[in-house]
Amino acid sequence: MPISNKPQLQSPPFSINDLKVAFDCPRLFYLKQRFGGDYLFLPKGYIQEIDNAFVDLANQLMNMIRQESRIQVLFAGQFEELVVEAIANQIQQLFYELIFFPYLQTIITKDISLATGLYQVWQVLTKLIFNMSEIIVKNRRYCHESIVIRRTLITGEISVDYTFKIAGGKSQKLTGKVNNLIFDFETRRLCVVHFQTYETVEVSSQLIGVALYSFLLKQKKKIPVDAVVYWVLPELGEYHYSWEKLENVVEGSVPGKLEEMREWLRWEEFQPDPPPRTEHEYLCDICPQKERCESFFDEGG
Repeated sequence: MPISNKPQLQSPPFSINDLKVAFDCPRLFYLKQRFGGDYLFLPKGYIQEIDNAFVDLANQLMNMIRQESRIQVLFAGQFEELVVEAIANQIQQLFYELIFFPYLQTIITKDISLATGLYQVWQVLTKLIFNMSEIIVKNRRYCHESIVIRRTLITGEISVDYTFKIAGGKSQKLTGKVNNLIFDFETRRLCVVHFQTYETVEVSSQLIGVALYSFLLKQKKKIPVDAVVYWVLPELGEYHYSWEKLENVVEGSVPGKLEEMREWLRWEEFQPDPPPRTEHEYLCDICPQKERCESFFDEGG
């Protein structure tokens, strides 16, 4: 097995974001670790305000469902008589009145051009409302109405870590933070909910990131952890990953990559064999450190 629970630590920990960057581009990973700076590959036409709005509104929605007493009563009565569509519509109306419409008015007063992006954010949030209503109704079979929402939707930041065994008897610790979990009583599984405004440019990087959050959380909670990713632009998207797929991705890809990352960080400027270029050349066009990368590695390697 490439993974072990209790090896001795021999190196400072990496974060899940560090590992995602390393999968995207070894050279950007090196520059980020040595010098700091931006490391996100943002698509052309990236709009910061829409990015902020989606993540903010999604988190406000999760919190509202957990805290609003008018939502709790929607799940009262016999679970067989609960209608998901009706409940979702009422939650949607409350969210629009209490949070989304005031937010929309504030944003478009400053910049009307953001209205289209916010409309797409709204569409994704309504899909999220339906999905959450569905799982809460499903969980009512196993859980009383007074606690079903907070037992289903788990908010707040959870720190996770895991130590991987890599080649040569060495070990490497990986850390991360998880927000927004959904628990399914029927399958006894958690699901990590990821909100991102833009569809990930490099799909393999998204899969690795999603897999690692689920994997590290599984080690902490001792139950399978699925994942779902929602995004807004360039078009609405939703993708579900099963625990079985995520586990295989981690065990097959991560230990070897952690070993490479440690090797890359031992490289010094002007030495031969620098960290390799990205395998995805199109990322160079949107690299946040393109100029530094070209000058540093052309001169140093």
